[in-house]
Amino acid sequence: MGTDSRAFGSWRLRGGRYEQQGLPVEVLAEFARYERLVIDVARGLWKQRHATRQRAPRGFASAFSLRLADIKTGSVVPVLERATTEADALFDDIDTSIFDEARLLIQDTLRSIESGAGIPRTFPPHALREFSRFGRSLQDGESIEFDGGSPNAATYSQSLRRLIHEQARLERFEIETLTTGQVVGVDAEKGTFTFLLTGGKSVPGHFSSDDILPDLRQYLDRSTMAPTVAINVVAIQSINGETIEIQDILSIEPVLPAEWSERLVELQSLEQGWLDGVGKEVSRKLLREVESLLLTFLDAQVERPYIFPTEEGGVQLEWPFTRGEVTVIVLPDDKVEAYAFSKEEDRESEKLFHWPQLDEITEFVTGGINQYGD
Repeated sequence: MGTDSRAFGSWRLRGGRYEQQGLPVEVLAEFARYERLVIDVARGLWKQRHATRQRAPRGFASAFSLRLADIKTGSVVPVLERATTEADALFDDIDTSIFDEARLLIQDTLRSIESGAGIPRTFPPHALREFSRFGRSLQDGESIEFDGGSPNAATYSQSLRRLIHEQARLERFEIETLTTGQVVGVDAEKGTFTFLLTGGKSVPGHFSSDDILPDLRQYLDRSTMAPTVAINVVAIQSINGETIEIQDILSIEPVLPAEWSERLVELQSLEQGWLDGVGKEVSRKLLREVESLLLTFLDAQVERPYIFPTEEGGVQLEWPFTRGEVTVIVLPDDKVEAYAFSKEEDRESEKLFHWPQLDEITEFVTGGINQYGD
């Protein structure tokens, strides 16, 4: 039995990760979702033309198969080919050109929605659910361009995908995304966990691989001092972008370096009177503020500070250098004092910030470090 192939439209992936050489491996699942979408749309077209039959003929889905034949340069240009075999001739009820029609209808639908005309009446309603899954790995600024430069050209992006959900009245929006928060509960037998999102909202989660369980347990803390972690997930969101549920975890890692987080846990364990009978406890709220500040410093590539508790229940961050030093004190009253001291000139500059002026505090710290750093 012979096998042949021919090009099935053209793709070009643009923006974000696709401006680099090669194809990110996590995107490979999109080709399988696209294949299922084409089959669903083609099945809907077949039913529209055969109203007296409730089901598509046996072997309908197996009459269509895609292969990733090549990846060309120029952003990322995957070459998809439709495999055809002598077996296609056995399906007398199937005109296999219907899969090409489905491809073009998908692109017509994208253009129609983008222009404001909405979902065409010819688009099979049952295929909207599969359409909602296709493209979930696209990140902001990334897009898929179909048949560029031709009359059938169309572009697919995450924003257009949300429009499809809105117009199809699909309340749940599936997306691969990176989110941060704390693991505050794990049930190994049920494969579930509870995740406290940064911002305070608690959402239920699921995990399909037992390999992720040790990591979940490592970062688990039922108190509010669980370390902040970044998890790459398949999430269910509302149309306005609010996370409702986590369907699966793809990866998990701490946001702060381990030694930074461990130091905050040490401060959280201090009891009243920790300094020779005096010294107030450092509240969990203040430690969360310090963690947020450290995360901002980390993003700005500020080196690790020395971290100390203060007698008043605050936290002091210090960067000592040969020519001077920089100090930040996070106070219990939502204020932050910052100092930059020059040893050479015996001169100090200081500034008072109100929480959460994270960017302004970071700018003060980086300026002092650039001035006095070794």
